[in-house]
Amino acid sequence: MSWWGVIIILFVGWLLVFLEVFFIPGTTLFAVIGTVTMISGVVIAYSNFGIVGGTLTLIVTAIFSLFSIIFGFKSGLLRGLTLRTQNKGKTNEIDESKIKVGDMGVALSKIGPIGTGLFNDATYEVQTLGEWVIEGTPIEVIKISLNKIFVKGIEGKR
Repeated sequence: MSWWGVIIILFVGWLLVFLEVFFIPGTTLFAVIGTVTMISGVVIAYSNFGIVGGTLTLIVTAIFSLFSIIFGFKSGLLRGLTLRTQNKGKTNEIDESKIKVGDMGVALSKIGPIGTGLFNDATYEVQTLGEWVIEGTPIEVIKISLNKIFVKGIEGKR
């Protein structure tokens, strides 16, 4: 096999590893196949060109792979693939002194079975035990469990 054959094998291996690291991380398949391909290229270089040719191929391949990965990280190649926004969501932060079982409130949205309720001038995410409550309906807290407030609609009052 000529040097061009070895170079093509090494390039294909490098390309597969590069794709794995920078564009499709987590699959591992491309990295494994690429690494095996590069090792095969080095082994072919040793068998066809002797110890000196194989060692030069090994050193050049290692240096090229290392520099290309360093360049990939430093050049900002991953900036287009990374998330830069922050999640502003929050869970119910229930202050037991402000809301308790038996408190009365109003459904600010349709609760079916999760919605928003107003209790003591504070808004909370609430849920029913399966029933649907129409917006504006009076509701009552029937249970508080961890960060969940369970309510029921008060029939006849609106």
